Amino acid sequence: MKETAAEKREYTRLLTTLKVLYTLEGNISRGVKEASSRNISESGILISVPEALPISTVLDLNISSPQLDHAIKTKGRVVWIQEIKQARLYDLGIAFTKILNDDAIFIKNRIHSLGLDRILAFAVKSNASDIHLLVGQPAIMRVNGEIKPLEAKALSSEEVKGLIYGFLSQSQQEKFERDLELDTSYTNNLGRFRVNIHQERGQLGAAFRYLPTDIRGIKELGLPVVVEGLARKPNGLILITGPTGSGKSTTMAAMIDIINKERKCMIISLEDPIEYLHTSKKSIIRQREVGFDTHSFAEALKHTLRQDVNVILVGEIRDLDSIAIALTAAETGHLVLTTLHTIDASSSINRVIDVFPAEQQQQVKLQLANSLRGIVSQILLPTVDGKGRVLATEILICTNAITNLIRQGDSKQVYSFMTTGTSYGMHTLDSSLERLYQEGRISRQTVLLYARDPVSFAARF
Repeated sequence: MKETAAEKREYTRLLTTLKVLYTLEGNISRGVKEASSRNISESGILISVPEALPISTVLDLNISSPQLDHAIKTKGRVVWIQEIKQARLYDLGIAFTKILNDDAIFIKNRIHSLGLDRILAFAVKSNASDIHLLVGQPAIMRVNGEIKPLEAKALSSEEVKGLIYGFLSQSQQEKFERDLELDTSYTNNLGRFRVNIHQERGQLGAAFRYLPTDIRGIKELGLPVVVEGLARKPNGLILITGPTGSGKSTTMAAMIDIINKERKCMIISLEDPIEYLHTSKKSIIRQREVGFDTHSFAEALKHTLRQDVNVILVGEIRDLDSIAIALTAAETGHLVLTTLHTIDASSSINRVIDVFPAEQQQQVKLQLANSLRGIVSQILLPTVDGKGRVLATEILICTNAITNLIRQGDSKQVYSFMTTGTSYGMHTLDSSLERLYQEGRISRQTVLLYARDPVSFAARF
């Protein structure tokens, strides 16, 4: 089992300590003895024992660990021995002679998943928000918005497949091979990761988004206090918008946590996949995952209305059906929190309306005007020192004036009303950018890149 520089191993070893009970084949009377492993692979195990056993000795083995779902019972033959403590301790290399296929697959998957854990642990320690596995490149991290490859060798096709398939169930593997797309989650001792598995030019790839286990508060996230007020609304529709990776899910989790702490109500979340795990406090929280607990957002939303629910969190409203049901739910006395991939308040209003056919849009305008309570648009920007990111926001609160503009379909005027609506807690993205610049947290270049009216800013600063 000793590996030399020239050795070509068929199976990958996992360095791990496992409890191993062993006895000579069929010789229970000799007594069962205990050892610990040094490493394991699909083909064998390396254990440390206090006795020298002859080469070719066959052993009955029972391998267990808190990390293993079940004990592995197998047979093995001694193929290698080395003294490591002056006749008091020996390393034995044991090749499995009889192992169930399911156990071999279990070991293989465990080896690959721990390899994945090492990559993820390094990325999390480096404050990465995302980790990408791609064939022909080392694992790639996104740190403070920038892409940074790990200083490691490029991953082969087999290695990427092993890392990904190592934590998927058989049914998930079959679903991916059928659909060539899979959204799921992965949990280890670091926390939870949202995972998208995909294929590119016939090769597997995966993107992991780190989801810390702790739910951070509104102030800690850098959100304005008015967002707490939106979370306390008894009913209506609240939209959280922004580009991918802008922290929308984190904001919704913080708002749900406020409700959970303060209200005695029923909360149902519909997500794809579940991201933050909530524990019921004053409220009862039920979290359902699309693709696992339900087939689609639209189907789940339709049936959720019959489940005695007060607050509904929808991971994303993606199509006409889900938007229509979300509007109906908000109109009928429920509080609905959801996200859109839009960049500001006015484009969010237009997105909701424009998804419907022209003949339905007037009715949708009325529905949206009656049900919308507010829009939180957000984006994460690099700090001046390049060591982190800071949140810039745009907040719309549905005052009577805003409601009338939505009803009339005059979304172009929404922006000007927001600039004068600071007493209601409203502000534009440009005003948020200007404040962050004056506080010395973002650069002038960043403001000019993201501002809606960079010319006005450049003339003043």
